[in-house]
Amino acid sequence: MKTITLSIAIALMMSISLSASADGTKPSSPTSVQIFQTNTESVDVYVAKAAGELVKIRIYSESGTQLMNTRVKKQSARYIRYHLNDLPAGTYKVCVEKGNEVLSSLIVSK
Repeated sequence: MKTITLSIAIALMMSISLSASADGTKPSSPTSVQIFQTNTESVDVYVAKAAGELVKIRIYSESGTQLMNTRVKKQSARYIRYHLNDLPAGTYKVCVEKGNEVLSSLIVSK
């Protein structure tokens, strides 16, 4: 009985120490982003992140004007399809940003 209790205590201590970094804070979870265009009329964006982190998905015109903006904060994973039907033919840039850092971007043509 003592061996089992000791083993559980050691396992818990190791799991706690593995989830903390050297400065005592938890490491930030990586954010996974996939942007893809399956046809000329839509763009799909998938974001997987820690719940509560703010990630912004933005679509810019060829001249750099921001056309669309979506904030993803509450969900830990989100799949969004942007329909480009109302936009004129041209080239657009889809960016996923966290803070001031661009995590991923894709140039799409319509």
